[in-house]
Amino acid sequence: MPRIIFPPADDPLPDGGLSQEHSIAALLGSSKRRNREVPIRRSLVQRVVEGDSGDTKAPSPLSALVRARRERALDLYLLMAAVTTAAPYDVTERSELWARCLGHHAPGASASVMVSRLWFQLEQLGLIKRSQNGKFTKITKLMEDGTSTSYRPPIGLADGPLEDIYFRLPFQYWVDGLHEKLTLSGKALLLICMSRRDPQFYIPEVFADWYGLSPKTIRKGREELLRTGVLTTVGYGIYIDTSLPTLTTTADKYAFQAPYNLNVSKRATAADCSAADETKEDGQAAPTSAPDEPLLSTVEFLVRKGEAG
Repeated sequence: MPRIIFPPADDPLPDGGLSQEHSIAALLGSSKRRNREVPIRRSLVQRVVEGDSGDTKAPSPLSALVRARRERALDLYLLMAAVTTAAPYDVTERSELWARCLGHHAPGASASVMVSRLWFQLEQLGLIKRSQNGKFTKITKLMEDGTSTSYRPPIGLADGPLEDIYFRLPFQYWVDGLHEKLTLSGKALLLICMSRRDPQFYIPEVFADWYGLSPKTIRKGREELLRTGVLTTVGYGIYIDTSLPTLTTTADKYAFQAPYNLNVSKRATAADCSAADETKEDGQAAPTSAPDEPLLSTVEFLVRKGEAG
């Protein structure tokens, strides 16, 4: 369990307990992650199921959390993922610490009930396994795809398995208070855009279909990421859209601000964006689309939906 000493002046709560900020600092400090980053497989936000007729998209644990409006469960999952760093990828902490990390400062019994309910929700999604460790509950991290499979760290190589594609969430997410500033919509879109790992990208509302969310969630999340300075607008693209009299439309192009741009390799941001760059410098597979390439397949999909509707 974490043992971090704070100066007396930094203990603002009348009950003598830790604030939410210091509770998170204590928990993250126990992770011993030198790079202060959390590796997360893309399968948390989008599952791809291989079949005889080709790959198909399947509902992801993230979409299930968003549809059920389980923001605290997502917050708890990200904290758990941050501190389960080595085999057997488990963590045992008091319910009060988890609760205070979520901004819940009620007495012990209330904290225990609330945290237990959230662990149950994550367990139902196949993301964690619970077991007893003395008087406390031990939480074991499972694979991010919700299949209740034992966790193993992602390989992250260009020639590795598809399910090993991952992205990294920096601890700065908590330091900057994004866990408080963003709603569930903003948090979901942050993870989705990070998982794509492009230096510049569009956020079309067709993301709603691709990731099992609503168009409102995409719009709201985009507004929040821009307002908090996580994203910035860097230009626009011109698309073919035969549903319009002009036959074209435009869409804004976005990029992450530092330090949230950590999932993009240096070669991917080079001016020439050479198609020969098939491997990231950090060992991860390179983004599949060049940053300045119009997403014509996205537009064609949107037009087809419009015509069908």
